[in-house]
This record gives sequence, C-alpha cells and structure tokens, in this order.
Amino acid sequence: MAWWNRPKKKVTSPSGLAEQDNTGEWFTYFMQYLSTLDNNNVLRLDDENAYEIACNLAEVFIPIDAIADRAASVGYRLRDKKTLEVYEPKGNLARLVESPNPFDKIQDLVYKSVFSEYADGNSYIYTKTPESIVNPTIDNISNVWVLQPNVTKPVFFKSVPNPFLVKDKQELIEYYRTFFMYKHSIKPRYILHTTLTGIGADGKATSPLFKVRRNIDNVMQVYQARYNVYKKNGNGGILSRDAAALKSSIEETVDPVTRDAILSDLQNRNGITGDKNFIGISSIPLRFVKTLGTIAELQPFDETEANAVTIAGTFGVNKELIPKKDSSTFANQKDAEKALWQNVVKGVCENKAKDLTKAFYLPDNLEFFADLSTVEALQEDKKTALESDSILIANLASLSQSGQDVKAALQSLSDKYNGK
Repeated sequence: MAWWNRPKKKVTSPSGLAEQDNTGEWFTYFMQYLSTLDNNNVLRLDDENAYEIACNLAEVFIPIDAIADRAASVGYRLRDKKTLEVYEPKGNLARLVESPNPFDKIQDLVYKSVFSEYADGNSYIYTKTPESIVNPTIDNISNVWVLQPNVTKPVFFKSVPNPFLVKDKQELIEYYRTFFMYKHSIKPRYILHTTLTGIGADGKATSPLFKVRRNIDNVMQVYQARYNVYKKNGNGGILSRDAAALKSSIEETVDPVTRDAILSDLQNRNGITGDKNFIGISSIPLRFVKTLGTIAELQPFDETEANAVTIAGTFGVNKELIPKKDSSTFANQKDAEKALWQNVVKGVCENKAKDLTKAFYLPDNLEFFADLSTVEALQEDKKTALESDSILIANLASLSQSGQDVKAALQSLSDKYNGK
C-alpha cells in the first residue's frame, strides 16, 4: 500500500503490516492513504469553466444549442439598405459569404458566436486583414473567424487613462490574447467583441450561466455523487457482526484444509497492501449497515430534470423542447417552438445580421439580413397579420367612400409592405 505526501514523495507501508499487526498501526497508514484521495474536489461553476460546462453538460448544452442551432439555420443574405432589394455578392465578398474561412460556413460563424455569448457571455469575431492597411475594406479581408471565448481575453495597456473618458476600446485594450494551434496577440481593431450582459472591469462579460449557478452546481454534484458510487462499486456503509447469523465462523462450515487454501488464495490476490484488490474474508458472520443513500433513493434523474427545466427557462427555452421523463404532446411542442422563435431566436438572428455587417466591412449601402421566410413557426403570424390588414383595408375603403380622409392610414400600410 502506498500514497503520495505533500512533497509528492511516495510512502509505502511495511509489507504485510495489515495482515500481521494487531496494534492498529496499519490503520494509521490506511487513513493517510484515504486523506490523499480527491474526495473533496466538488465541481462548481466559475468564470474559467463556464464555456466548457456549456459544451459538456447536457442540461446546459441543450437549451443553448436550441437557440444557436435555430439562429444558424436561417439564411443570411445581403440587401440594399434603402431599397431592401436582395444583393448578389461578387468577388471577395462572394467568397467570404460562401466560406468565411477554410473550416466554416457563414452558418457556422453564427452558431459559434451565439453559443459563445450564451455560454461564456462573450463573442469574439476576428476579421483578418493585412496590418499595413489602416482602413481595410471587404476586398482586403483574408478570413473571418469566431475565437473560442474561454481562451480569449483582452489585455489592457499598462498605463490606462480615465476609462470614463475613452471614446474607443483601442484606448484601453492593447491586444486580445487567444489560442488557436498556438498563442496569438490580436489588435482590438480586428476584433468585434459582443456580449449579452455588458463588459465588466476586466474587459469581459460575465457568463449568463451565473443566473442559474446553484442549479448548475447541483446538477454537477449529483452526477459526481453518482459517479463516486459507481467508482466505489457500491454504497457507503459499515460492517458489523451479524448476531442473528446461525453460523458463527467459517470453521464450522469449511474443513481446515479447504479453509487454509481459501484464505491463502485470498491473501495472495486481495487485501489492503501491495496494490491488491480491496476485498477481505472474515471468520465472523457480518452484516452491512448502510450509511449513505443509494442512487435509487437519491432520485438523481428527478433532481437533474428539475434543474434542467430551470436552466432552460432562464434562456427562454420551454421545458417542452428539452429531453425529460414525461413525453410532450405535439400541440405543446408546437406552441413552445413558436414562442421560442418569437421571443428569443428572431431577435438573436437580427442581432447576428448586424454583427456580420460590421465584421465583413460592408459598404454603407449594404447590410446582412436574416431571411425568416422559411421558418414555419413564424409563418402563422404572417398569415394572421395579412388577414388583419385585409380587414383593415376593407374598412378604410368604406370610410373613404363615406368621405373620410384615409390617405395617412393607407400610406402607413404601403410603407409596411415596402419595408419603409
């Protein structure tokens, strides 16, 4: 048996001590061994691991993915700002719209940016252009990337002016430090840094996950507790003499020769020293007294489901759209899908279209827009609006015939459908 003390030096108990010692000295070695186990390393959400938790914990990943995936599923197209006519890109712009970098499509940029904002609180879109060009345009862009937020951070100048007087982030931030295959230092003028919660004193936003920090901690600790039970191959408890046993010793049931052979074989393979299996045999009948709840008694799935619903709710994702024990009806899912698009995803798409317009250095007359015409959940609203406007037009026609002036109302409708 061995353990590692604080200076990382391996200490080993005398061979066979546990089998031979009757003074209890072996127990000292055993307790020292237990003290080195990582039993107190409880998983918790913090600023450093928020993004990794969102990527790896299903209860957090699923609602964020629901928003990011839907926002990335729509088409992002170009149009003229004044006429709203669709513009077909040419030259370098056409290349970037098709493939902003060698690994991503434009939908991938949107997904990564949205996921980063909801998981880490920060999105960093990096537009790569030659540093020698002071005022780059769309023709100067090599690639557009979304940086991984948990390995990206702003680095301030050593001498920082009054932050309340700065007019541009370049007066505060010297560069952004990030890692992609190797370390990079990127000037702030190439980074479009967007957040959901606003930037703090360290130049970064706090993760939205902190709104449900207790729920996330609880989920992780439930999983950790379950893992510990599995890892230890059973439940926690103590052994005590079974007074109700009919037999009092192994000698009464097994002849001496066979008994010695069994004990010898067990001691060669099992015990608490020499890296053996932690298994033993007793000549006294024992019973197991449970001291910790079993997995079934802890009901971890009910607990994690309740926390998952709360976590999803903070992002505006209805419980009908996340996996749960009870199945959802089609009608409930349809209503939840419609609400998600109306209340969350539609706004996210519009914001990402604005971000793309900035990141791609578009000329003043062009902009990206999210084409929501193919989103089934929003078409019912459009149909209702059209029916309502048809009734309004009929009413205005009747008023006009009666001599009332309805030109302003008709012009308002015309502007609505002409995108003005």
